[in-house]
Amino acid sequence: MTALQRVADAVGRRFGAEIVVHCATASPRVALTIDDGPDPATTTDLLAVLARYDARATFFLIGERSMRHPDLLADIAAAGHELGNHLMRDEPSALLDRDEFHRQLHAVHRLLSTFGTVRTFRPGSGWFTPAMLRVAGSLGYRCALGSPGLVAKAYPDPGGLAERLARRSRPGSVIVLHEGTRSRAPVVEVVDVLLDALARRGLQATALRQV
Repeated sequence: MTALQRVADAVGRRFGAEIVVHCATASPRVALTIDDGPDPATTTDLLAVLARYDARATFFLIGERSMRHPDLLADIAAAGHELGNHLMRDEPSALLDRDEFHRQLHAVHRLLSTFGTVRTFRPGSGWFTPAMLRVAGSLGYRCALGSPGLVAKAYPDPGGLAERLARRSRPGSVIVLHEGTRSRAPVVEVVDVLLDALARRGLQATALRQV
């Protein structure tokens, strides 16, 4: 367990919801997580790359985009990937008041639960408040963040970025990538190179629930 995860555990115990920044595991696995989908410009190609490597991921999905693209949501679930709750809109969750956070978390939960079990959320922009943790804990959720140095949302050098992410990864690391817009289409190349680079290091990418 990393020092940061020990701090996260202490905060989580205080406010009633588990916080994940690094997974405790004896297996050579890392958690691959992808935020802000689904989107026709990226999701189908990401699923194809993941299938080619027989890899799994956790997709943290935005409610509005999921409602617009239920076919992609169904494809993600059918391929065996984990569904995560990224609330209703692409916005900083910490700016929502308690009631609005509860409303969004619950609404997206109902939407995603049609396709599979959903027990993990990621706050928009990665920031949370004690009130958010209390609400999430009351609904049986844990809060998944990312491991330091393993979060990327812009891809000016997809191949180089992927190699750096692989070098920084350790068993139990949580990698955070972003799709959701046409400008993020290079995320497909990032995942392709990343999965190959992880395999060369003896690491397997999988969903959070499988680490």
